[in-house]
Amino acid sequence: MYYTLLIVLCLQSAGPLDDAAALDRLEMSDGTVLVGQVLQFEDGRYIVEVEGIGKIEVAGENVVSVTISSTETLRTDAGEDLSGTIQLQDETWLVKNPLGARTIPRGRVLAINPTPVVAPTSTQKATITLNGAQTTGNTRTASAVMNLDYTFRYLTHRFVSKVDWTYAEDDEAVTKRSTGAEIKYDFFPEDNWYLYTSFSARNDAFADLALRTTAGIGAGLQILDTDNIEWSEETGISALNEDFEVAQDATTSTLRIAGRAEWTLKKEIFEAFHDHTLYIALDDPEKMLIQGRLGVRTRIVGGLSLNAQMNLRHDSQPPGDVEQDDLEFLLGLAYSTNF
Repeated sequence: MYYTLLIVLCLQSAGPLDDAAALDRLEMSDGTVLVGQVLQFEDGRYIVEVEGIGKIEVAGENVVSVTISSTETLRTDAGEDLSGTIQLQDETWLVKNPLGARTIPRGRVLAINPTPVVAPTSTQKATITLNGAQTTGNTRTASAVMNLDYTFRYLTHRFVSKVDWTYAEDDEAVTKRSTGAEIKYDFFPEDNWYLYTSFSARNDAFADLALRTTAGIGAGLQILDTDNIEWSEETGISALNEDFEVAQDATTSTLRIAGRAEWTLKKEIFEAFHDHTLYIALDDPEKMLIQGRLGVRTRIVGGLSLNAQMNLRHDSQPPGDVEQDDLEFLLGLAYSTNF
């Protein structure tokens, strides 16, 4: 009779015992044991769901052992994701799956069931740079240079635009005035390369240039694109049209070679940047137009930075008595924002 009763009790309790065996177990340093489901470990905290109580957060440093009986995902500091049943004992994690078992030191585990990282669908960055100088007294001069850059990226699309303006006067007589702008659209069939179309315009009264325009297409390589560094190079064909104040107007087809790079260091405190564009006439390779920028920015506060840069514009065959090179060394302020 005793044995019959014992068998009946065991059969009746088989379901609850199986359910208990399937629950996770978390033991804390003060002896407290939580039985339920370990939902996640991330940012040094466990989230455990206990039936009848709900979700409980537990600081990781207070936990001495963990047993997770269901198949979950463990992430290490090397970026590995390991799936299987998981156990923490004696400062060591043990992951078991059909392929075998793996042990990992406790300090190397970053998360269990980490929150998926969702890449932003769009990013925008705008930077305006102002550089100026003024003298009074025996010498009265004033100069100002402005650069405006804007980049918009949405999935496989990228828009890049640049505007620059230069002005200088000496004793109230204007000695320099030029304006330039460029807009470019990139389409990415793959993450590491793209097709582009571009248009640019420039006016420089002191270089006898009423208006220079370019329009072209081509392809480029996205060599690097991370949180800290972006680097791309591209080449294509552009039509070049130059309207001069005095010299004879000119139109030609050119090979366009361009590139840009931005490198951010020290948690966005320091930034180095560079861009260049080269046009080579297909009917006369000696005819070249080059423009580029090279500089650094050091953050002062928020998006405000101290800016030091060099601007270069070169025309290998300028009209009349116009100099080949325009070179500007600038020190001023820059403001950048991401949104």
